[in-house]
Amino acid sequence: LLNTQEDGQRFRAKIVRLIENFEGERDSHPDRIQFECEVGDKKFQEIVDYNDMCSFIEEQMQEEDGTWRFRRITGHTIPKRKNETIKVLIEWESGEITLEPVYNIGKADPWILAQYAQKHGLVERWNEIWPSLKIKKHARNEKKLLRSLKAAQRASYKHAPKWMYGHQVPKDHDEAMRLDEVNGNHKWRDSEMLEKNQLLEYNTFEDRGHKSTAVRPGPDYTQIKLHIVYAVKHDGRYKSRIVAGGHMTEVPLESVYSGVVSLRGVRFVIFLAELNDLELYQTDVGNAYLESYTREKVWVIGGPELHELKDHILVIVKALYGLKSSGLRWHERFADVLRDMGFTPCIAEPDIWMRAMGRDGNPIKTEPRKPAAKSTTFEKPIPLEDGSYYEYIAVYTDDLTIAAKDAIAITNTLKKKYKFKLKGTAELNFLLGCDYFREGKTLCASPRKYIEKMEDNYVRWFGKKPTSRVSSPLESNDHPELDTSDFLDEKYIRIYQSMIGSAQWLISLGRFDISVHVMTLSSFRAQPRQGHLDRIKRIYGYVCKMKHAAIRYRTEMPDVTDFTFVELDWNDTPFKDVREEYPTNLPVARGKPVLMTTYVDANLGHDVLSGKSVTGILHFFNKTPIDWFSKKQGTVETATFGSENNAARAATEQITANKQTLMHMGVPIQDNPILVGDNDAVVKSDTQPKGKLHKRHLMLSYNFVREAIAARKLRFSHINGEINMSDVLSKHWAYQAVWDVLRPVLFWRGDTMKIDMKKKSTKSTK
Repeated sequence: LLNTQEDGQRFRAKIVRLIENFEGERDSHPDRIQFECEVGDKKFQEIVDYNDMCSFIEEQMQEEDGTWRFRRITGHTIPKRKNETIKVLIEWESGEITLEPVYNIGKADPWILAQYAQKHGLVERWNEIWPSLKIKKHARNEKKLLRSLKAAQRASYKHAPKWMYGHQVPKDHDEAMRLDEVNGNHKWRDSEMLEKNQLLEYNTFEDRGHKSTAVRPGPDYTQIKLHIVYAVKHDGRYKSRIVAGGHMTEVPLESVYSGVVSLRGVRFVIFLAELNDLELYQTDVGNAYLESYTREKVWVIGGPELHELKDHILVIVKALYGLKSSGLRWHERFADVLRDMGFTPCIAEPDIWMRAMGRDGNPIKTEPRKPAAKSTTFEKPIPLEDGSYYEYIAVYTDDLTIAAKDAIAITNTLKKKYKFKLKGTAELNFLLGCDYFREGKTLCASPRKYIEKMEDNYVRWFGKKPTSRVSSPLESNDHPELDTSDFLDEKYIRIYQSMIGSAQWLISLGRFDISVHVMTLSSFRAQPRQGHLDRIKRIYGYVCKMKHAAIRYRTEMPDVTDFTFVELDWNDTPFKDVREEYPTNLPVARGKPVLMTTYVDANLGHDVLSGKSVTGILHFFNKTPIDWFSKKQGTVETATFGSENNAARAATEQITANKQTLMHMGVPIQDNPILVGDNDAVVKSDTQPKGKLHKRHLMLSYNFVREAIAARKLRFSHINGEINMSDVLSKHWAYQAVWDVLRPVLFWRGDTMKIDMKKKSTKSTK
């Protein structure tokens, strides 16, 4: 794509050849390279410099699609002379922008033209000039207009030639062969052959022979079709994937759900690996689905993409991509392998597999437990202190995160004994969009590459990098719900939604400092305004500027002597007999203990239109932030006491869930979990046996927390609001107000105790 011209038009060019005069020096002086290009349908020549060509191709790489159909009308010309033709400015799916006569566009798609004319008050005038286009009739029928516009958009997408990284991507085998002929190579054919050979290597099909002589499967088998998906990778590799038409089969009566480990579960495994001095490795199972057999009775007639198997009757016997049950079949297959290796699934997080290991590094054989008479007991689990521990494997489809004393031994077993083809086996360095690295001995998790990708997308959308002149995601006490700027058009609504989605995933990867801001802006995804777009652009500017933030897995036991916990007598209350119950199916606790600390806060009336408050919760395992939560409350509270009580109840529920997960992973719990908040009235009323409640609508939250405290499920303490870390998740904060608590959690390298020493030395210097 070339640059936009002065009249708003923009053209796509095709490289014809290198300029011969420059070819002799192109290796030593690449900046002197020039290209001769054909531009537009008129095929006139234009000379493009090397640096400009690189930027054009890079922009085309980001577009990833092209088309000969138009996307929208963006403007029109006003004739200066009486006989001058009125033209409209057309933005094509390829990214080109050209001026086209109104009549031509009206004949091609009258509905899009009618929409544009209606929006700009041109219906009457244009209907008089071109009565045969029936612009007025199309604009009047609003329902049909909307249906036709959607149909036009679908057709535009369906027929659009697709571009990826500067290469046109075919839609089917015939187009792939045509592109090979045009390009003078066999890249698409070779990629098809590679995919076909892999399917044959895995014995994916049962070949019944040519359709002219073969006996077709019986009536209990369903005939479906195969289609092939093409792509170009970032390094220029051509990729073909043969996929089954699973949409042509009946809906299975059994569940075909196949789970994956949660990001929270991944963080748990990583923390426990660091805590117990285990190796952390990652690996990927190649062609995972084809490692398992399908139970679906389906067959196909081979198409040209299967080359020598064209027109053969093929019964699908492996869990081919596209079949409804393929994900479940692979999940079952790998589960059988892990059980055979001595691993068992964690009850609280089924896609985390665990295996007890002795001090000598050998698996501990445990007898299956007999079902207990009761599901719970009041007896607190007693951890073993014999040097034993657990190894873990977190499974995300075909991506494995392994925590073990000898992780390579596990990967070798998967390769040699179970014949899996593993790819990318290495120490943990990148997983699900997050980078992992070490600062000395401390493991750090930071989504830096993901932020760079977000920044690249920002440049593609807006033509420049996000601003770096911000020190917080939003302005302090900002209220986006009061914004009255113009609504965004369809193009920028999609951009806004994409930006929100990327920011939400970034939060999941560890950037909880933008949680409350993105949560607030997520409320406007259906119909955002210009002011909302400006705010999410500011958030992008903040994260790009502060991209060096990281979750640091500090496993040392924290000092909690500053917290005050009062032991009181609950015998004269309804909670006199309550005690914490423990599941009877818990595994034996092994390894080093974990202290759970949770910070909670609420922001009263965060949304001034609905009156709803926001709950912010930040969970720590020892000194590591492990989970976070920022969400509007479900009720409207008129006082801080009510919103803080609701937040304490939500925190208590999450503490219970995290504790149950740890216990089911065989982790010893150090003392009782700690809950801290900055509302003194709430802490005192919840911890005092004689406390009274004057607002009946808070009864459930109030008594839920009090019962947990009386049962010694947790300890509740008050802290000063200035050091409450959960403030970051409940308010639109200012940099100066939160930096002292945010810095040690996300930005400080090394021992956080040295922050105070640095402050003291700075003061003494002054």
